[in-house]
Amino acid sequence: MENNDPVQLAEQGRQAYANGHHLIAADLFARSAQAYAAAQDELNAAEMKNNQSVALLQAGKAKEALEATDDTEAIFQKAGDLKRQGIAVGNRAAALEGLKKYDEALAEYERAASLLEQAGEGDMHSVVRKTAANLNLKRGRITAAQMDVYDSLRLVEKPNVTQRILKFLRRIGFVK
Repeated sequence: MENNDPVQLAEQGRQAYANGHHLIAADLFARSAQAYAAAQDELNAAEMKNNQSVALLQAGKAKEALEATDDTEAIFQKAGDLKRQGIAVGNRAAALEGLKKYDEALAEYERAASLLEQAGEGDMHSVVRKTAANLNLKRGRITAAQMDVYDSLRLVEKPNVTQRILKFLRRIGFVK
């Protein structure tokens, strides 16, 4: 008998992901999304599609990861859930980066950071900005990378030692 409990499927997906079995996790998250959709729970279905996207990206399946994000942003936007909307856009950006569509990825990282900032998610905003900084750095855009790093520091809620030093140096004008 096939398991159609979305909660159990999601938990099995998380366990598979934690054990490095990304394709199995992606399948379990997809099945969980389908079960949530059948129960007319579109928010949790969209959440599972985002989890599926992350697992697929980890498995090297960027195209499928991008497809998994389809419509998830709109569902979270409709629900007024800025945090999950920002995460969905960030997942889309990561998939685009995996497809080497760097300009599109940077635009999506920018949107994700903005949404996460609006949601009051300073630490998540910081992670997205650092990811954009790394991509800008790989592309030789040093100034853009610096701006992303500095912006990532602005909202971080619990800065580590390095982040505190950078904030201090920026405040006194030593780094711009």
